[in-house]
Amino acid sequence: MIRTEIGTRLRRRSLAAPTALLAGALLLAGCSSNGSPQSGATPTPAVTTASSAPSPTGTPAPTAPSTAPPVTTVPSPLPSAPPPAPATPTASTATELTDDYLAAGQCVSVVSEAVSDIHPATYGAVPCESLTAVAQVVSRTRTALPHSSAPAVKRPACKDDTDFVLDLGPNLARANGRTAQLYEKEAYACLRNLKAPHPGDPGQGGGPMIGVGDCIVGAAAANGDPSGREIRCDATGPSKPQYKIVKKLRSPLLTPRGSTPDTCAPGTAYEFSDGGQQYCAAWVPGASNRAGAPGLTG
Repeated sequence: MIRTEIGTRLRRRSLAAPTALLAGALLLAGCSSNGSPQSGATPTPAVTTASSAPSPTGTPAPTAPSTAPPVTTVPSPLPSAPPPAPATPTASTATELTDDYLAAGQCVSVVSEAVSDIHPATYGAVPCESLTAVAQVVSRTRTALPHSSAPAVKRPACKDDTDFVLDLGPNLARANGRTAQLYEKEAYACLRNLKAPHPGDPGQGGGPMIGVGDCIVGAAAANGDPSGREIRCDATGPSKPQYKIVKKLRSPLLTPRGSTPDTCAPGTAYEFSDGGQQYCAAWVPGASNRAGAPGLTG
């Protein structure tokens, strides 16, 4: 009996070992088929976003606010019309001779070019910033009744650097398409060019006034008194200068009663008067003395 039981136990053990091995194999195979990681495989970590990750208390964590500025749509401006071009200043035409017509400080443009000495250029008032402005009124006489037709008396007391004088009465008539004629009133304007040339500058041989630094040749007035004709000092004109003005005085005829008139220095080469001014002139170096020149004193 004892041997029989021992033998039976040994056979059970010999059968149990393969059965255990087979069960283990089936268990491993079952784990692999259920999706459990096999031996040697690297597990893939689960990706968890901040918005879905649970907080330790079980409440979803709040999503962090975005720091990017909100996008604002700016409407494009509608195209605007270009500003209108400024109007070109044009010469204004007055109809009556008053103190406001071509007053001091105003600028002028040429309305019509000169044809001859009898038909000089006509000028009209324009803003000084106008591209057509050519000269500016430096001074002007007051509008008054005409008192004389003598050129020396009619000429106003302009500055020596005046480029030209404008007789405003005839100029106004030409600007209005009328024939220049005698007027009930008269006025004169002294003008200087806005740009060179400036014939009124000393030595340039032009301008209505004779001043210190201008050159002349001796001449005789209609009444036989000595006079002077202005020419360029650089001798580029048809005549060569004889004298140069060195002093300009008030005419002795205008000296107040009881006062001593101003006179030229002794030995002055040439002196003459135009009615309102007395001129003292010296010889121009190299100039030849004309025998019998009126007013020659040395």
